[in-house]
Amino acid sequence: DDFLREGLKDTPPMTLSEAMNRSVKRTLARAGALGAAVSQRRFTLAYQPVVELSSGQAHHHEALVRFEDGASPFALIRRAEEFDIIEELDHAIAEQAVRRIAADRAGNVRLAVNVSGRTIVSETFVDHIGRLLAATPAAKGKLIFEVPETSAIDDLPRANRHIQALRGLGSLVCLDDFGAGAASFAYLQELTLDIVKIDGRYVRELAGNS
Repeated sequence: DDFLREGLKDTPPMTLSEAMNRSVKRTLARAGALGAAVSQRRFTLAYQPVVELSSGQAHHHEALVRFEDGASPFALIRRAEEFDIIEELDHAIAEQAVRRIAADRAGNVRLAVNVSGRTIVSETFVDHIGRLLAATPAAKGKLIFEVPETSAIDDLPRANRHIQALRGLGSLVCLDDFGAGAASFAYLQELTLDIVKIDGRYVRELAGNS
């Protein structure tokens, strides 16, 4: 679909081979541009409060990535997964979140960061977080990890071992978007978690829909 939309701007390809070559070049250019944006940290974090209903106070803030070009973060995150750049992005976001926590003199900031299904099964990620928290003790207990239920995890036992390692470092771990994907209850059975965030469509009509 992308090729068809963008191809209208160019001279129509004369052969299937030419069309495929253009598509491959376009994909490689996108991968290179996204990889550069991640490695050069050309993104910022927006902070969305997660409020305790009983007190009306923010329990913590969720850190949401925003890229410089203003493109959809959802689309770019999907592309990062496709191009196998997602773990580097997750590392970079965790680093920025830890810096933000450490910069808070009052010590009240708690931030949640998303971790993809691919990243949570990686030994490298757990080691990276361990070193990050060891270097920044002020962030210990204040960094929360959210694993989206819509993000495919191909090895749940390994994911659970890594989740327990993150919890052992003092972090809460949350299952995000519960009910939005196809494996909700399998995830609950296999993963030991601190928080479950139920997808909005299931709570929107909670008061009036039996």
